[in-house]
Amino acid sequence: MSSKVVFVTGASSGIGRALALEYAHRGARLAIAARREAELVLLRHELERAKARVLVLPLDVRDAAATHEALSRADRDLGALDVVVANAGVSAAGPPGTIAWSDVERVIDVNVKGAICTLVHALPIMMMHGKGHLVGVSSLAGRAGLPQSAIYSASKAALSTYLQSLRVDLRKVGIDVSDVQAGFVRTPMTEGSGFPRPFEWEAPKAARYIVDKLDRRPAVVDFQFPLTALTQLVRVMPRGVYDRLAPIVVRR
Repeated sequence: MSSKVVFVTGASSGIGRALALEYAHRGARLAIAARREAELVLLRHELERAKARVLVLPLDVRDAAATHEALSRADRDLGALDVVVANAGVSAAGPPGTIAWSDVERVIDVNVKGAICTLVHALPIMMMHGKGHLVGVSSLAGRAGLPQSAIYSASKAALSTYLQSLRVDLRKVGIDVSDVQAGFVRTPMTEGSGFPRPFEWEAPKAARYIVDKLDRRPAVVDFQFPLTALTQLVRVMPRGVYDRLAPIVVRR
């Protein structure tokens, strides 16, 4: 891992922050990107205590030109990009009719357009080097339309579908693609959701699991087991059964 250059978006908190710390402890060189520069600077101090070489990149992934420049700078300053993790994400949830259109646009702009923008601009850099690993952090929520989470579920489903197609297209050019379908992880974004979060993991545990799995460059990294099994079952469950059961689970 000591020779790897890893670029992580959404690194100021949650899974992104935990991934940066995990990669740093394993010796990787880090480019950390997020909108909140102050939090990135604090994270840089922690990463440097782990003897990591760190590049701080204040970035809004909705800005395509800035995203292209951030990736190019990381590749130029740290060395050839090995792993790019499109992790930046936001959420909006609630009963139908309560979500403002501005919140819908924000979720799509960050979770779909921002994630894909990151990967699209990383791809030419990796193709130039003839190697690389593109990673998108989606969610188990993308496997089914969860109650009161329509736009979030839809955004993660879109990202997963994009990653699946991209993986097929790149399988012969030396660039791997992985979809991290996360279950419940305790982060600032999830703590105020008010929804049940069964089998929830702390962010450092999730990061260790993700990095361990990504080392083998799989098509999908998913967790936690009871939830992965349940979401697979939902895919084959009769729609009428799911429509009745899903609201009960959310109310619990």
